[in-house]
Amino acid sequence: MPIDQKRINGPDGSLPYQLFTASRDKSFEERLENVFDSTGARKCGRKDTESRKYFMKLGVVSTAKGSAYLELGNTKVIVSVFDPREIPKQNKFRELGELYCDFKLSPFACVHRKNPQTDAEERSLAAAMAKALQPVVCRHLFPNFQIDIFANVLEDDGSVLSAVITAAGLALCDATISMFDIVTATTVAVFKDRIYTDPTLAEEKICLEGGRTGNHGVITLAKLHTLDQTSEIRQAGNITLEAMKAACQRLNEANSEVAPVVQQLLVGKVQKHIREIDLDEDDEQNSDDDDPDTSAMSQLSGNAGS
Repeated sequence: MPIDQKRINGPDGSLPYQLFTASRDKSFEERLENVFDSTGARKCGRKDTESRKYFMKLGVVSTAKGSAYLELGNTKVIVSVFDPREIPKQNKFRELGELYCDFKLSPFACVHRKNPQTDAEERSLAAAMAKALQPVVCRHLFPNFQIDIFANVLEDDGSVLSAVITAAGLALCDATISMFDIVTATTVAVFKDRIYTDPTLAEEKICLEGGRTGNHGVITLAKLHTLDQTSEIRQAGNITLEAMKAACQRLNEANSEVAPVVQQLLVGKVQKHIREIDLDEDDEQNSDDDDPDTSAMSQLSGNAGS
């Protein structure tokens, strides 16, 4: 197997410490009691409709055209966007540009150490990420070119796909890529008759296994805020149509709560850029006023005109 020279790999025989804890041999019912109480409420104290706190930052990768860092609880992702380039090994002309999305989980992001080589799970998440972003980008403006988007998950504690999609939308805006709208994504977990917004990794595992319950699964929805359109929806598990409708309604509400946070961050970025331009113009004007040669030339021009 080829060695990945771009990252520092740990020893191949390493094991996560979680395998040696007391929770290793617990049954489904015991793990369920650790996450939810007897009434189905979260033991962490969050309400069913409550999301974890967001932290977002733009321009964190200096070598990329645009980048964004996002924290959602303990879930941490970073996305980089690079300039459009000609599609490699392409013989036919394409009227619409393409998005090349790469989704990578760091070896230390999960309990079970990830292999440096891309696996089927990462390819599936990259495909879902590309589907969510394609309707957002104005691809007709760069025909026969592609934009490279690289997502790296530093820590996975649930809702990782929605965090990556939201961060990718921010990175595209930071790269000044033309877009129809901002894109956000949220995740819910369904267990029995309850819907949990922004599930953690432990909650996702419980809802995906489901036990002997009828409704169980995880749903991720990406949405264009202003246009009120859904760009991608991804569902896993066994969920009835009625529960699916209720979950989609909850997802739309959660996206409506995230969108103002994204807008505020982008507005702050624009305002900061405008202030930097004004400061540069003031510095140039002050330097011109202090330059004696420039002042002399201005005076001679005025005398010649008179």
